[in-house]
Amino acid sequence: MKGPSIPNAASVDVRIPVPSANGGRPWEIAASVHLPAVGALAARPPALVVIPGGGYSRRYFDLARPGYSQAAHHARSGAVVVAIDHLGAGDSSVPPLQLTTLPAVATAGHAAVTAVLGRLREGTLAPGIPPVELGAVAGAGHSIGGQVLAVMQSGHRTFDGVAMLGSSLVGTTIPARGGAPGDAETAGIDWGWAFHWRETPVPPELAALIAADIAAGLPTRQTAPEWATLSYPGFVPASVLPGAVADEAARIDVPVLLASGERDVCRPPAEEVAALKAATDISVLVVPQMAHMHNFAATRTLMWERLDEFVAHVTRCSAPDGRRVTDR
Repeated sequence: MKGPSIPNAASVDVRIPVPSANGGRPWEIAASVHLPAVGALAARPPALVVIPGGGYSRRYFDLARPGYSQAAHHARSGAVVVAIDHLGAGDSSVPPLQLTTLPAVATAGHAAVTAVLGRLREGTLAPGIPPVELGAVAGAGHSIGGQVLAVMQSGHRTFDGVAMLGSSLVGTTIPARGGAPGDAETAGIDWGWAFHWRETPVPPELAALIAADIAAGLPTRQTAPEWATLSYPGFVPASVLPGAVADEAARIDVPVLLASGERDVCRPPAEEVAALKAATDISVLVVPQMAHMHNFAATRTLMWERLDEFVAHVTRCSAPDGRRVTDR
């Protein structure tokens, strides 16, 4: 059974007002919504919300090169993909750093996701986009985006399942060449090596993407390619502390996917799994020949395909009467 007819594969940019923490003028969250092409949108399609890491914008999920758009991949698989910029980063509002705490960023993210999904259901997202009766809603957060995801889920129950992509629930650990891993304050970290896998030959277009990302500055940006941002939320320095989201992770009670690259910023999988004390289902994926920036890896589609499977699994775990798990 097919759902509403979308004229063509659509990507819609929207700005969503959300309440400000100081009670003043509303802040805005920038989002991009990617819909499947004509004939590909099933009845009650799942929604996948993707949240970028520090120094990256929502465009990280839609790199403008053939074969490098994660959002387009998931849309071809039948999901409605919603990519958002954090409060304090990208095209979203950038309040003073002291206001963009992790709870504030998570609350703004939840409000924006709720509004976007509501507009999709009502058919008020954008002209030409008919109402879409959505099914399960999964979230996927990369790096600090996974920490935002954990707080959104713990505090607001935004999602029916969550995927942590290169995001530690125990303690962010930056890999170091030829030695023990260190935290983000360790001097001498080769950030290009930690973020990008270049040990095996890569196609010229991928080599150019990697070079441009490194040249823009890691982890602090000097310039911002289309997938990057010069601004960061204020909670970022504290995000690398051990146990930064341990309490929130322990309260997540939906299916969880822990996915990382062969070289990443997470602790060993067994340590990460131990943080999920209430999760109803836990799966782990470690992708070979992949560093922290997954979408710049030659093996990126292995992670995308596993995330497709996770979204399908979350959909199967949804309530049999058609209600979302988090609506019960």
